[in-house]
Amino acid sequence: MKAAVAWSPSSGFEVSEVRHRDPGPDDVVVRIRAAGICQTDISLAHGSFGQAFPVVLGHEGAGEIIAVGSRVSSVGVGDRVVITWVPPCGHCYFCTRGETYICAHRRSAGDQKEGPADIQAADGTPIVAGMSTATFAEEAVLPENAVLPLPDDVPFEEAALLGCAVPTGLGAALNAARIRSGETVLVVGCGAVGLSAIQGARIAGAARIVAIDPQQRRRDLATELGADVAFAPDDDELRASVDPVGFDVAIDAVGHSSTIRSAWDATRRGGRVVVVGAGKADDLVEFSALELFHAEKTLRGTFYGSSDMKRDLPRMIDLWRGGRLKLAPLIDDVVNLDALANAAVRQQSGDVLRVMVTP
Repeated sequence: MKAAVAWSPSSGFEVSEVRHRDPGPDDVVVRIRAAGICQTDISLAHGSFGQAFPVVLGHEGAGEIIAVGSRVSSVGVGDRVVITWVPPCGHCYFCTRGETYICAHRRSAGDQKEGPADIQAADGTPIVAGMSTATFAEEAVLPENAVLPLPDDVPFEEAALLGCAVPTGLGAALNAARIRSGETVLVVGCGAVGLSAIQGARIAGAARIVAIDPQQRRRDLATELGADVAFAPDDDELRASVDPVGFDVAIDAVGHSSTIRSAWDATRRGGRVVVVGAGKADDLVEFSALELFHAEKTLRGTFYGSSDMKRDLPRMIDLWRGGRLKLAPLIDDVVNLDALANAAVRQQSGDVLRVMVTP
């Protein structure tokens, strides 16, 4: 099969002939029909988060089951599925508490798999399956709990978004921030995750939604998808538009110390700040002990939008069917696997919001 391989942190993506491991009794083989290029994939391709190389990346995907292991019972050959990159084990401390999104047994980028390689190059070189999903390929071998049934009416390109960007952003608003009707909301960063958070705030009934992003095109899309106003970070009108009391909720979809601090400062006393952007380990945010005590604000992170995918995927599909959740506006282009390298460059530059790859 073909896959887009990142051979080193400086190599970019190269389409190569590879072979995946044989599926085990609890595995399924998915023919990838659509895979989104997420900013996390681009960061991993440059060696962030301890990513091992060579690697086939991609974690936002949808496709069809073409083979199942002997113990697989929830899906069968021919079924359409969405891939989740946080497959819950169901029995660890976190899963038993309903916190499946932080399952203790999820493999991280730097983990080295024991035993046979997930993927091998034609010459036998072992290749890592990035985030244990490796959707930048024609096929992927996944555990049964990493796929969820997809109804026939959801297009694959839009369904792929339901595997990462949308549950992360929508979940930040609905699961983590728990936005209530009538509240005021600030969303910092209008990539696919931030735009999904804006839609979540609108769905929750926010009275006023303000978005911040440096790119005009993304600000325009933010207002199209539910923000009342959208500003550049340095826009003089931004400060004038903010209620002196502050926002009830601020969602940071960037993950930089400066944007987290700005979100905190813009939130009212007693308000809630949710960080959904993936930041760097050495990027420290400072708060004084007094302000933490005095402001009585809540500051929390959210991983995968605190989404339990078995619960939240059907909810997202219902919202999409009802026209309340927009997926198509998040997709700028659809390309084949051979064009992935160029598409990744376009996305990193900010020229496009989300490109879907159809292997």
